[in-house]
Amino acid sequence: MISLSYKEFLGNSPNWFKNAILLFLLACLPLKYIVGTTILGWLFLAMFILTLAMALKCYPLQSGGLVA
Repeated sequence: MISLSYKEFLGNSPNWFKNAILLFLLACLPLKYIVGTTILGWLFLAMFILTLAMALKCYPLQSGGLVA
């Protein structure tokens, strides 16, 4: 059951991306009590930016870039 949930989590993303997202999710609650909410807010922002950078590694933009 756990392996099926892991396979379905984030679809066909690479395992390192899935592991990083799970690590971020699991680290947030203990960090809230260790460093406090203000520092956690900044850490959450850093995690978000890092997640966006990792997503570009998983799913690179086409040569034309992002066209809206």
